[in-house]
Amino acid sequence: MPIATLTNIEKTFGKRVMFDKLSFNVYRGERIGLIGANGAGKTTLFKLFTGEVIPDAGKVSMRDGAKLGYLSQDPQFEPTNTVLDEAELAFGELHDLAHKLRDLEHAMAEEQGDALQKTLDRYQVVQHDFDVAGGYVWHNKLEAALLGVGLGRETWEQNVDTLSGGQRSRLALARILIAEPDILLLDEPTNHLDLAAIEWLEGYLEEFRGAVVLISHDRFLLDRLATRIAWLHQQKLPTYKGNYSEFIVQRDLQELTQARHFEEQQEDIEKQKEFIRRFGAGQRSKEAKGREKRLNRLLKSDTLVQGIETQKKINLSIGTDQRAGDQVLDVRELSKAYENKPLWKDIKFHVKRGERIGIIGPNGSGKTTLLEVLQGRRDADGGEIKWGANLNIGYYDQRLDEFDPENTVLEEAWAERDAKEQEIRDVLALMLFRGEDIHKPIGLLSGGERARVRLAQLLLDKPNVLLLDEPTNHLDIASAEALEGALNGFPGTLIFVSHDRYFLDKVSKRLLVLQPPGVIDFDGNYSDWHAKLDAQNQQAAEAARPQSKKQQRSQPVQQQQQKPKPKPDKGRDNPYARPFGKLSMKDLEAQIADTELALDECRQSLGGPGAFKEPRRGQTLQTEYDALAKKLEQLEAEYFARES
Repeated sequence: MPIATLTNIEKTFGKRVMFDKLSFNVYRGERIGLIGANGAGKTTLFKLFTGEVIPDAGKVSMRDGAKLGYLSQDPQFEPTNTVLDEAELAFGELHDLAHKLRDLEHAMAEEQGDALQKTLDRYQVVQHDFDVAGGYVWHNKLEAALLGVGLGRETWEQNVDTLSGGQRSRLALARILIAEPDILLLDEPTNHLDLAAIEWLEGYLEEFRGAVVLISHDRFLLDRLATRIAWLHQQKLPTYKGNYSEFIVQRDLQELTQARHFEEQQEDIEKQKEFIRRFGAGQRSKEAKGREKRLNRLLKSDTLVQGIETQKKINLSIGTDQRAGDQVLDVRELSKAYENKPLWKDIKFHVKRGERIGIIGPNGSGKTTLLEVLQGRRDADGGEIKWGANLNIGYYDQRLDEFDPENTVLEEAWAERDAKEQEIRDVLALMLFRGEDIHKPIGLLSGGERARVRLAQLLLDKPNVLLLDEPTNHLDIASAEALEGALNGFPGTLIFVSHDRYFLDKVSKRLLVLQPPGVIDFDGNYSDWHAKLDAQNQQAAEAARPQSKKQQRSQPVQQQQQKPKPKPDKGRDNPYARPFGKLSMKDLEAQIADTELALDECRQSLGGPGAFKEPRRGQTLQTEYDALAKKLEQLEAEYFARES
């Protein structure tokens, strides 16, 4: 039985038909990637489920008792709440109990005598209610979600109105994940997330037991997560089993088959028309009239094969007017700090003509700042930047806020450029601005449309060095693929910041990995880098893994007998009186490593989506976590006591 169903949905906005007899089912355990061109109605489809949009015809139904979680692109918060306050709202009653505990704690700090005792008694009652409701399990889940999306503990007491746009998006995502709904509707969930947070989200959603429907242009994410692709196209929503790459194969095969059938049917239609023309008035007129009737029925029927209506795509081909020198950029001992926090210190790298370099790193590591420092938009604290000769540098700013909102598309593209109007119009047409579209004010454009205006400017400027900051952020999949093709054919040098892993794999040949205060210069693309990290993590895990019992048994008997048992001495410190005092240093190290691994596994279970559906399981995990934490504390205390 589906969790949610759309049946024969019709929706029109003005003269525009958004959905035409659209039907769609969502089942438990599915992870559905919802794709389609910008403006096709993907977000509107989500709002049908939430009730924000009412269909003109058709039915929207949810399974009784099903809980819906919706991440919009513009989340709303109470501005006076802290990050923790907003996250706790996902728990309702637990949130109220947590506030009561805080109030009682503040009261106990100011009371004495009988008043203090009464407050203590009240605190114990509320504490008990909190424990029974899974309070401590809830707190671990809250922490895991906030840390997972990249909201560090230093932000938890901040008021929401002090957060950046990216932090607000992360908080909204954490709040929804904490609540564990039966169906998750995620609208561009990776916006404002760095690579580490995106990978954490992937891991979370892979274990999520409910249904997930996500709107995303992140093809890497869709390949990793999606079990089904829903393609919003021509007011319908056909679905394809598998991930994004499998969808592409199925769609292309379907379109090829349809194109062949269309051609064959059109050839047959032309033959029938020719027969009707030749024999309409002759001896075979009766047969001709019969064919004409059948042809007319075909042309009006559903069996008429339609031609392929392809999505309009931007047509990018970035050329250059001049050839740069072989040595494009030399960076030496470059340093930059922000609010006394070093972003990078004494870093150096060299760029040759024709290189394709991707810059990656966690949020706050200074990726955008590095691009701005390289082109002189921001000062470095120290170091040297030396650009080569014959350079024409083009810059793409992800904020897209350098436009005059009063200018039209044509005026903005033409500004300060020595070109004829027809040349400007031709370039804008390549970017899908045709007819009256070129007279739209910039202030009324969507993010994707502004991105296309900026790309049009780069086409006109013909740079031989491109510095791009998150160039795929506002582009749909078709446009991102067009940009990839253009950059792969670009004869100049490319340096770009991106968290789009698919884009990084397609375009970059080298990575600068920012790890404050340093940088790793890596030869390869994102998948190569990730494979290296996986290999390192596996080696570290194997090194930390304690010996198996079989390995321990295989040690020489003499070696095992060489461990003298210490005799208790009442006048001295007796290690046998301590919990782990009788262990050797080697055994202590092995048990510490083993306990740390078990504690990490337990912590991941507490942070996972399946741990909190059943209160008993959550309480069992919490008890296990507390026991392991205590054991690790005792082991480390014994270890450090021996060393001292």
